Amino acid sequence: MADPIGAASGILALVAFGFSASKSLYQTIESLKDHPRNVRELKQEVEALMNVLQSLNEFVSSNDVDLAVLELPLSQCGKACKEFESVIVKCTANSEGSKISVRDWAKLRYMGSDINGFKDIIAGYKSTITIALGSATLRITKVTADFLGEYKEMIRETKIDLEERLHDVDQRLQDLSSRESWASREDIAERQRVQEERDSTQQCLEICIQASAYLDSLQPTAVADVSTPADSNDSSASTTKGISSRSITTNTLKDCKEKLLDTVSQLERKLLDIKDLKIDDSRITRASSVPPAAEQARLQEELESIKQCLAICTEASSEANQQRTNIFEDVSIAEDGQQVLVSTIGDLIRAQRITAGARSSQWFGQMSDTSLQQISRDRSQTTSDRFTEQQTRDGTPFENRYGKGRNLSPASANFGAKSK
Repeated sequence: MADPIGAASGILALVAFGFSASKSLYQTIESLKDHPRNVRELKQEVEALMNVLQSLNEFVSSNDVDLAVLELPLSQCGKACKEFESVIVKCTANSEGSKISVRDWAKLRYMGSDINGFKDIIAGYKSTITIALGSATLRITKVTADFLGEYKEMIRETKIDLEERLHDVDQRLQDLSSRESWASREDIAERQRVQEERDSTQQCLEICIQASAYLDSLQPTAVADVSTPADSNDSSASTTKGISSRSITTNTLKDCKEKLLDTVSQLERKLLDIKDLKIDDSRITRASSVPPAAEQARLQEELESIKQCLAICTEASSEANQQRTNIFEDVSIAEDGQQVLVSTIGDLIRAQRITAGARSSQWFGQMSDTSLQQISRDRSQTTSDRFTEQQTRDGTPFENRYGKGRNLSPASANFGAKSK
C-alpha cells in the first residue's frame, strides 16, 4: 500500500509542475500583441487551467485523499504546456518585436493540431482534473442536488470531448504507419511521445468510467413501509410529496446513466481501433517540422493521458450518481406529538416502521432550508395559540358568574364589627 504522505507529495509536485508550465505559457501568450480570437480563447482556457490546478493544490494540501489517478494527466498536461510554449517561441523567433502575424499563428502545430486543437487538449485536462476534484469532494462533504446535476453534466460533456480527442489521435497514429523500416532515433522518440499521449487518453477515459460507476452506486432508494394512524394527515401529504421528488430524481439519474453508458461504449470501440503504433511520416512532414518518430511518441503519450482522463470522468460520474440516504427505523411518537425527518441538501429519507399517535404531525422527505424554517415558525405559533386557548379555557371557575367585583377598603373590611 502506498504511503499516503508520499502519494500526496507526488501529486503536489505534479500540480506545481503543471501550474508552473501553464503559467509560463500564459505569460508567453500575454507578451504577444494583436491576438486572433482563437488565441484569446486559448489564453482564457490556460488561465482556467491555472485556477483549477490552484484549487487542486489547496485541496490536496488540506485533505488526506488519494488522487494518484491524476498522476499521468497532470504530467502530460504540464508537458503539453511546455512544448506548446516552445512552439510559440520558435514561431516568433523571426517576428518583429512582440508581434506575430495571423498567418504565423495559423502555422502553429502541436502533434498535428492547430491552436484550436491544443485548446481542446487543455480543456480536456482541465475538465478531468475538475471531475477528479469533485469526486474527492463528494467523499468527504455533503453537496446539494443542484451541484450533482451540474457535476454529472460536466462528466457527460467531458467524455464526449475526450472521445473526439481519441478519434483525432487514432487518425494521427494511422498517418504514422508506413516508414518503420528506416526509422531514425528521432522517429523512435516521436513514437514514444505518441504512446504517452495514448496512455494519457486512456487514463482520462478510465477516470470518467469510475466517476460514472460511483454515480450509479448512489442510485436513490425509495421510501417504504411508513405506517401512521388514519388521523395523521400531515404525514400522508408529506410522504406523497416525497415520492414525487424521488421519482423525478430517479428518472433524471436513469437518463444520465444511459447517456454515460452509451458514451463509454463509443469510447471503448474507438480504443479498440487504435492497435498499431507504426511510424509513417508521409503526411506529418508536410505540416510540421517535428520528426515523425518524435511526433509518434508524443501522440502515444497523449493517448494514454486521455484514457486516464476518461477513467477519472467515469469514476466521478459513479460517485455523483450515488444518492445518499438517511435511514430511520422503528421510530414512534405519542399523541399530540410532532416529528420532522427531512433533508435540506437533497439527501433522500428512508423510513421504516414509523408510527404516530393521535393528533400528531410528521414530515418526511426533502425540502429547502427556507421551507424548514417556515414550518418551524408555523408550528411554534400554533403551539403558542393552543397554550393561550387552554389558559383561557382553564381560567377562574367563578369568572362571569357574579359580576366584575371590587376590592374591599379597610373600612369595609371592619363592617359589622362591634366596638367595645
